[in-house]
Amino acid sequence: MAVASPKYKTLTKLVNEWSAQSGDLTLVTLRRICDWAICGGFPDGTFAFPTGQAIDLLELHRAMRIAIGVGAPINRDLATQLLQRAIVSKAGIKEYCERIGVDPPQSMSTLRSKFRISQPRHSGPPDCPNGAKNVGQLEARHSAIAFINTIKQLRKGRDYSQSKIAEQANERGFCYLAQAQLEADASGDPEIQRQLAALRHEWEGSKAATNVSAGSAQSEGNSELPSAENKKRGLGRPQGSGSWEIDDLELVKEMRKGITVGEFRSITAAAKAMLSKARGSGTEASKEQRLRKRYSELHPS
Repeated sequence: MAVASPKYKTLTKLVNEWSAQSGDLTLVTLRRICDWAICGGFPDGTFAFPTGQAIDLLELHRAMRIAIGVGAPINRDLATQLLQRAIVSKAGIKEYCERIGVDPPQSMSTLRSKFRISQPRHSGPPDCPNGAKNVGQLEARHSAIAFINTIKQLRKGRDYSQSKIAEQANERGFCYLAQAQLEADASGDPEIQRQLAALRHEWEGSKAATNVSAGSAQSEGNSELPSAENKKRGLGRPQGSGSWEIDDLELVKEMRKGITVGEFRSITAAAKAMLSKARGSGTEASKEQRLRKRYSELHPS
């Protein structure tokens, strides 16, 4: 439970006071506060935990989305705890009110005299005009970073000595690069774009070396094996299938979209909904576990 101090007000109390003052529904007020927070309406450090640690504003917004029932990539229990523990700096509230032209909560009514008379007034937080756009860009940036980190790890682990493994790694890498590019474009973040361009250049530059090294190793290996053994090595899972990671990536995209729009209320629910599309001969339990793992790797909480 959040503990207020003379310098702070619990988020729950702030929402309730502004809702009573404006006549707006509490969930509407909560959404507007979180929209303004993620758009920079409140000064840095306004939202914190009782320990003094600043709250990640994207996590705060995700928790709000869970509370109002639209879905977000965050555990429901964690979202509830975050909203219950959150405290808000009164100095931050004051600055927000002055910036936007909002009446402070009645418990902070002494701040009213500091407004200019000509300033437009709102009895509670109004809608934030750029909330949805900013959230979409931040979520895309978060996904792009996750893809970039996955590609970097994949690049480190490429085995140049075995052609099949090298080919699979290349295929996976370019698939992740394509997904990362989509998210980077949606984020509108030039730094993310720069990082991705550099990573793509590195990946494409090393692809030729991978193919040459793997091809050489394959030739040497085949020259030492009888033709029957070479034939035997061709049996098994189709080349490029790997551990179904490429196919799973498309399912993870559907899971992410469903969680974000509120179709699925948890990662587990999203994974269960994808079971009929998941490739492989494993059990439903193993496929569900695999999809949850893929999702968590790309979209860590």
